[in-house]
Amino acid sequence: MSRSALILLAIVSAGCQDAGLRINDAEALRQRAALCRSEGKSGEAAELLTAAIAKQPTSTPDDRAAAADLRRELASLRMSSDDLADAEKLYREALSLLESTPRGSDAGVINLRTQLAGLCYRQGRLDEAAELYRKVLALEVASLGEGHPDPLGTMSILGGLELKRGKLAEAEALFRRQLTGVQKLHGAEKRETTTVLDNLAEALDKQGQTAEATRLREEAKRIRHKLCDEC
Repeated sequence: MSRSALILLAIVSAGCQDAGLRINDAEALRQRAALCRSEGKSGEAAELLTAAIAKQPTSTPDDRAAAADLRRELASLRMSSDDLADAEKLYREALSLLESTPRGSDAGVINLRTQLAGLCYRQGRLDEAAELYRKVLALEVASLGEGHPDPLGTMSILGGLELKRGKLAEAEALFRRQLTGVQKLHGAEKRETTTVLDNLAEALDKQGQTAEATRLREEAKRIRHKLCDEC
């Protein structure tokens, strides 16, 4: 066991009375929750995180970031137990904390919006999921750039969602953006490109553009064969 783990265990065993940590401190409660979770005690971990949330101040940006993290951790536990309503409430509270002025980190906001989008999708609330993914994509592009793997992945998810919603032109536009980025990032004749070609072909096929869809599928097939020949 590592030295830090031994210190944590000693703190827990002593009731968190030493080392500057007290049982009623939010961080001490959070650490105990992490220990419980590692031992498979999800119910106890949830109770400790709930107590930590009650103790955690929100007066400064750092405080709000810590408070948001506590809610995100508890929301994850709620998701694991299929308590989707409480998970959504916690995710939205966390997002509100990070979006307060001064705004929290882009990475934190992106993570929470992505979690909320996935939760909405899981419940069949596709319009809400799409709106959240659009916000995620806009923030990712602004902070990371159009060609970064993260926004390219979000384009794929949102494109598939738009296909499911019957928003075919929107799906096509997203897949074309993704194709441009993936070709620049990985190369025009790589396996990553073939997946986007197939997705774009599906969007075109559903719009009646059969010839173009067929051409793209054949191009994807040609690239796959070429890659296999090179193995």
